[in-house]
Amino acid sequence: MAITNYQVGTGLGTAAYTASADTAVTVIHITNKTDGDGTVDVYVVPSYDGSTTPTANYLVYSQLTIKARDTYIIDTEKMILSNTDAIFIAAPDSAAQFNATISTIGL
Repeated sequence: MAITNYQVGTGLGTAAYTASADTAVTVIHITNKTDGDGTVDVYVVPSYDGSTTPTANYLVYSQLTIKARDTYIIDTEKMILSNTDAIFIAAPDSAAQFNATISTIGL
């Protein structure tokens, strides 16, 4: 099992997590570190090659509101990623600041 921590930004320039082998994502924690509510978008991009820009076709959570100083946990379904699949998390319209912690296990 592995843990990846990611500082969520406003853009989609960097993947929060890229699988280096077949991997199961067991849980994602997204924490709002500020005193105001904020929104995030979460994308899953198959076969990410470093040049694919996440679009609405890859959006799995859109405008997810996370209350001030709260954490949203994504753990209902386990996500199976193949080598080079990637997860992107962005807060494009939010003044809030977020951290994401992604727990994975190799298959």
